[in-house]
Amino acid sequence: MNKKLLLTLCLGSWALGLAAQSDFRLTHGPYLQEVTTGKATVVFQTSGKAFSWVEVKPHGAPDGEAVRCYATRDGQRMANDTFHAIRLQGLKPAGTYDYRIVSKEMVDFQPYKVVFGDSITSDWHRFSTLDPARRGASIFITSDMHSDAAKLDTLLQLADYQTCDAFFYAGDMMSYIDNPELPFTSFIDLSVERFASSIPFEVVRGNHETRGHLARSFSHYFPKENGKIYGAYRLGDLMIVMLDSGEDKSDAHPVYAGLNDFDGYRAEQARWLEQLIESDDYKTARYHIVISHFPMVMPEKDKAEGTWKGWEDAIRRFLPVLNKAGVDLLVAGHTHRYAYYEPGADGNGFPVLIQGFYSAVRLDVEDGKIALKVVDTRGNILKQETLVVSDGRRLQ
Repeated sequence: MNKKLLLTLCLGSWALGLAAQSDFRLTHGPYLQEVTTGKATVVFQTSGKAFSWVEVKPHGAPDGEAVRCYATRDGQRMANDTFHAIRLQGLKPAGTYDYRIVSKEMVDFQPYKVVFGDSITSDWHRFSTLDPARRGASIFITSDMHSDAAKLDTLLQLADYQTCDAFFYAGDMMSYIDNPELPFTSFIDLSVERFASSIPFEVVRGNHETRGHLARSFSHYFPKENGKIYGAYRLGDLMIVMLDSGEDKSDAHPVYAGLNDFDGYRAEQARWLEQLIESDDYKTARYHIVISHFPMVMPEKDKAEGTWKGWEDAIRRFLPVLNKAGVDLLVAGHTHRYAYYEPGADGNGFPVLIQGFYSAVRLDVEDGKIALKVVDTRGNILKQETLVVSDGRRLQ
């Protein structure tokens, strides 16, 4: 073989090998999940298997004051994975912190020998823990994007997302889950670009996200300490309740192949909801907002079809509890049609707003009022109203 050609091939192989070695990087994130008064979870993904940690320090403090936080389980630091969720603990309420990711590629992991490759260190990101003394908040809610990240971005911009304190996705952000990249490309990556490295988002599961052979990995992307998808938390003097309403058809429907038990799951949630509304956290909140993918009302057209047994079951189990819980507003999606139900319109003791698919709602909560503004992708205002909330309103 020609020596010059051989040298060229060798140099090319070396360059390709070097490029492959240096390709270790963050592929998704970081994004924040479950930020509380004293904790936060940082989630990210790397291009190769790695050992990772998060360094956190009070905002503006020297780098030398940063503390390392690891994901640990049963005495071992988690490693040799591409998906990383690291819980920061021991934080102070209403504290502002800086954090960054450090990740070391693992090129060989043997019983008695570990070989690390490249390392990466991210930029510093800033976030704040929840302030229990906070009064009011500005909240963005949308749903039913069905993997259209561009549409989500349009709605974020129209709702002036830069001035929002909290973000909620009320289900069907994807049509199903059959690819591990889909949650990222559908809405997580866009959220990171806009806000999610500094402000968390919460995801309320929709019926479409229960579908697909990877649907059971849904909570993997949105880790919670208690492992649940449904839940509630205080945002200052707001109580936010997030319900997982499951599938819209009967568990016995042939399309589910006997793999679902959402009737039992909704019964579990109803018992939890009964306990929640008796808690001090709930009773001492000034505002009570519920987010559910299914509305707790059903349009007459859908009732007449008689197909939506899962949706009916959600209403049957949740609505009686919510009607005695002093709810100020329930925000839902699912129907792909904007609608607003005044209290009493369909057995509901509180206003029900249906948004999503082509619209989003911004809630500005302060001084005993909830100002809601629903905007569509063309910038049209579909509804703008202020709800007046008195202390203990409708609580029984």
